[in-house]
Amino acid sequence: MLSNTINAPALACLAALATPAFAQRAAYFTFGSSALVTESFDPLLSPGTTSTHVHSVIGGSAFSSSMDFGSTQSSRCTSVDIIADKSNYWMPNLYFHKDGKFTRVPEVSPKHKVYYKFGKGDGSPDLERSEFPQGFRMMAGNSNLRSDDGSMGTPGNQLNWQCHGSGGQRATGFPSGFTSCNSQYIGGLAATMRFPSCWNGQDFNKDAPMAHMSYPTNRDGIAGCPAPFNKARFAEIMIEYWLDTKPFDGQYGANEVPWVLSNGDPTGYGFHMDFLNGWQPGVLAKAMKTCNAGNTGLGLDEPQCFGAGSIQSGTQKDACTIAPSVNEDIGATNPLNALPGCNPIQPGPGLATKPANCAVAGKVADPTSVAAPVASTTAASDPVTTTAPSDPVTTTPSDPVTTAPSDPAPSGTSDPSESGQSPASVKSKSGVWKAAGCFRDALNPRSLGQQPEWWGAQITSSNCVEHCDSIGAKYAGTENGGQCFCGNQLNRSASVPGKCTAKCNGDASEICGGPALLSVYSLDGTVALSKRTHQRHSRHFKGVL
Repeated sequence: MLSNTINAPALACLAALATPAFAQRAAYFTFGSSALVTESFDPLLSPGTTSTHVHSVIGGSAFSSSMDFGSTQSSRCTSVDIIADKSNYWMPNLYFHKDGKFTRVPEVSPKHKVYYKFGKGDGSPDLERSEFPQGFRMMAGNSNLRSDDGSMGTPGNQLNWQCHGSGGQRATGFPSGFTSCNSQYIGGLAATMRFPSCWNGQDFNKDAPMAHMSYPTNRDGIAGCPAPFNKARFAEIMIEYWLDTKPFDGQYGANEVPWVLSNGDPTGYGFHMDFLNGWQPGVLAKAMKTCNAGNTGLGLDEPQCFGAGSIQSGTQKDACTIAPSVNEDIGATNPLNALPGCNPIQPGPGLATKPANCAVAGKVADPTSVAAPVASTTAASDPVTTTAPSDPVTTTPSDPVTTAPSDPAPSGTSDPSESGQSPASVKSKSGVWKAAGCFRDALNPRSLGQQPEWWGAQITSSNCVEHCDSIGAKYAGTENGGQCFCGNQLNRSASVPGKCTAKCNGDASEICGGPALLSVYSLDGTVALSKRTHQRHSRHFKGVL
């Protein structure tokens, strides 16, 4: 087995170079997570049925075999620190293999440590980073890989395994040269994986799971994404998966590699991770502008990050668990004679293949209820409470930053006399803005602006108008009680008089649209609907107004 192990002296030298002499402020933040559930589900690759192998899952409690963005927002809790992150992240389990028996290796604190990186080379925030679209999904790694073919880079690049014991052995695949990973500090064996961050604007394809994403070059901003993956650049997600190997000390020699992943991989090269976006809209985009916490110890509940009340306690996080839906023995307490599912050990060095004559696992969900594409319209845009739109709008997956597919929309001018909005007018610096009416929001891309300019408990149609006027926008629109949009065109929309009925979060006497519905204002009280769908929108995140 090729392990590409770095020896301890070399690692110590690298660590000395990498360790800062003092706390450094940089554009990234980290948070921890408890385990949500361990079971054979993978809504990306096996929607509606059991997956081929067992995964450790963290994040929102709505995790299931079939999911879309709306599903994530219905989560009653999340197992990560940040309450607004209802995303799910999952990865294969690790097993200790000896004498033909398999015992699941438990996680050790911090269990799963998640990094979000969005900085430039000088450590400042990269303002060209975008938040993930609703319904966005991606993978990192290759479950079938069994040797170092160069695709994972050098250790520490895309995939890295490290024994956090006295030797510190590190490799792209499973390292060797140790009999224990204990230390006076955390200790344990950990896998670290980086997700790609450059997007080509297409949806996830389970038959080509990496086709829509690419890793960046060393250039800042969108220029660091190679074409055609330069439609958007997201925050880079990196996750450390910590495993407690102490129960197995003394049961293997320094030249042995007794570990095997739940997918039948005894090399470690087939480790992989999956991500399904469940961030409440606007939260991550705002944090990426100002939350340059780095390793300073800056609290994520500080105003420049996620604000007061945004982080849950360890007790709350640990309490967010769900019962497995698949009835199977995963080897948590007693050794197994075989890995769960149909996963014979395949050592390579060639790519692993699907085993022949394997019984198909029983279905546990409706196979027709597959994950929705990017920016599914089954989910409303309310960042706190998700409701299905009362007037469904059909959309097609597309790039939310620059392009959208051709989808003719009605054009014309709304009738301000039918607006039924409150207030009917708002006095602002450029004059008196008038209610133009209630309009559908196409969601993918947004009809008015790419993302909310501002959202939260204090939103009213009045202060949204004032904000949009202050940045020179032609139109202002509020949606679902708590979002403010600004823009100069209203695309792929239609007037729906009387449908906007949501009370504004900041003032219940005012109306702020509805689920996928905009209460729109303009200086003359009219809106010219546009058929244009190829447009670049500018975004302004001003924080609390």
